Amino acid sequence: MTDLSKENDKQLVIQLKNNEVEAFDLLFRKYSEKLYSFSYSLLKNNEDSKEIIQEAFVRIWEKRKEIDSSKSFKSFLFTISYNLIIDQLRRKLKEREYRDFLARYFESEKFELNTNIDYDTIIEKVRNAVAELPEKRKQIYILSRELGFSHKEIAEKMNIAVKTVENQINLALKHIKHRLGKDIMAFLLFISIFS
Repeated sequence: MTDLSKENDKQLVIQLKNNEVEAFDLLFRKYSEKLYSFSYSLLKNNEDSKEIIQEAFVRIWEKRKEIDSSKSFKSFLFTISYNLIIDQLRRKLKEREYRDFLARYFESEKFELNTNIDYDTIIEKVRNAVAELPEKRKQIYILSRELGFSHKEIAEKMNIAVKTVENQINLALKHIKHRLGKDIMAFLLFISIFS
């Protein structure tokens, strides 16, 4: 059996880039349990965590030619997984049932978070913060975060540079985060849903 030591990752990645399925299988066996633990620690759901593993390794296979064998494969894998988890959380947090589950979980684990705040209250706080924005920044934020326009589409619609759109959205997000203050639960939900 091939050695699964850390030093072996580089060789396995080189083989993976050459379409060797055995190298892919070895990397999967080496990292799937660690990846499951990482996913479960954030998602608190067995099926969702397994789905993250599958999707992460599908992406690894699809991006195999782009992987830099001189860099840490583990870091590459966990970065992909983290982004998938954040996407999953954004979807889940829009479901009332999952938000209620999270509130129960945080209470049962005795997290020192303000779980009395509900989703509608957070939305209201965000809307109030958005209303305080300068008119142009507010319009850019709404087009981006509420209507789903791309930065390029907003730039064309408003006849401004894409970089201006990016800067205005960053300033808007900074203002909203500041207005949410130290309410950790509101901040976490805001990051997951609106960023």
